Amino acid sequence: GYSWLQSRQKKAFEEAFPVALNMLTSAVSAGESITHAISYVGEALEGRVAEEFSTMGKRLQLGEAPEEVFRKSCVRFPYPTFYFFVITIQANMERGGQLKDIIQRLNRLMFNIRAIEKKKNALTSEARVSAKIVGAIPFIFLIMMRFLSPENFEFVMEDPNGRLLLYYMLASEALGIAIIWGLMKSVR
Repeated sequence: GYSWLQSRQKKAFEEAFPVALNMLTSAVSAGESITHAISYVGEALEGRVAEEFSTMGKRLQLGEAPEEVFRKSCVRFPYPTFYFFVITIQANMERGGQLKDIIQRLNRLMFNIRAIEKKKNALTSEARVSAKIVGAIPFIFLIMMRFLSPENFEFVMEDPNGRLLLYYMLASEALGIAIIWGLMKSVR
């Protein structure tokens, strides 16, 4: 459940962060300072990314050290794209530079990454559906056996020797799904 929540949070971040970068680029292009641009993004957007930008903007306006503000933000959003964004902003605040161009490149890179991720999901969708169907077959078979052959169902569920078959089925299903899941995650 925890990993599901993390992946959901990461997905929400990946959807909202490019929009925030676009708004930040527009604000900086319009002549706003980086601090005001960060606050503007926090006010204009909704969601966790907006809350984080709002918090960063308020802390920067109160005079808190940028390194500390960005370090705390990186703890809440531990994603490589956010790290790169923070490093870029810090370097710009310390030394100056063409922040608009760098943020546009980062935004383009993020859109390309999302496009590749969607393409990967499209290419592996058939295998994922097949794995789900194959994983569901033994459980469907058990349900059917309950109604079509109650004595065999009782043997599998109640008898100690039948339980061994049930445990073997569950273990082999879990192992097979884990292997397939690992193969799917390793697709790049």
